[in-house]
Amino acid sequence: MENVDFLPDRIKSQRYRRRHLLRQAYMLGACLAALIVLGYARQGTVSKAQAELSVLKDRGGNVRQQLATLNLLEQQQAELMIKKRINDQLGSRAKALDLLIEMESLMPASISLTNLALEGVEVRQPIQQASGTAAPPGGKIGEKVTNRLRLVINGVAPTDVDVANFIGQLAASSLFEDVNMGYVKNVEFRGLTAREFQASCYVAR
Repeated sequence: MENVDFLPDRIKSQRYRRRHLLRQAYMLGACLAALIVLGYARQGTVSKAQAELSVLKDRGGNVRQQLATLNLLEQQQAELMIKKRINDQLGSRAKALDLLIEMESLMPASISLTNLALEGVEVRQPIQQASGTAAPPGGKIGEKVTNRLRLVINGVAPTDVDVANFIGQLAASSLFEDVNMGYVKNVEFRGLTAREFQASCYVAR
C-alpha cells in the first residue's frame, strides 16, 4: 500500500529547503569544530615551539657567557705562561725598577754605590730524600738545578759599621735572599780613606 502525500508542493519545497539548510548547518558545525580542534592543536605546537625557542635562547646566552669566560681564561693562561717562562729563565719576576727603588730606600746616605750587576745563574740544590725511603747506592740522591737572578753590589762606605748596617738592611728586605759579603778593603776616595766592599744576594722569586 502506497502512502499518498496530499501536501501542497509549496510545503514540500519548504520541507526540502529546511532539510537542506539543516544538513548545511551540520556540515558547517562540523567544519567549525574541526577548525577549533585544529586551532588548539596548532596552538599547542606553537606554544611548544616557543618554549623550545626560549630554552635555546637561554642555552645560547650560557654559551656566549662561557665563551667570554674562556677567552678571559685563555688570556690569563697566556700571561701566566709568560711569567712562568720569565721565572724559569731569569729566576725572578721582580722588575729592575722595583729593585732600584728598594735599594735607594735601604741605602744610607753615607754609602755610595760604584757598580750594580744583575746576572742569571744556575743554583744547584741537593734533592731531599723522602722519609722512609732507602738511600740510593753511594748515598747520592741527586741535584736540582734552578735558575736564579743574582745581584752583585759594589760600593764605598766610611766605616765597617756603615757596611754592616747596609748588609743588615738588605738581609731584612723581602726582595733579597741569601745576602753574602764578598770583601771589604781600604781604598783612597777623594783624598780620604774609605772602605770598599762587595756584596751579593739573590732576588726573591
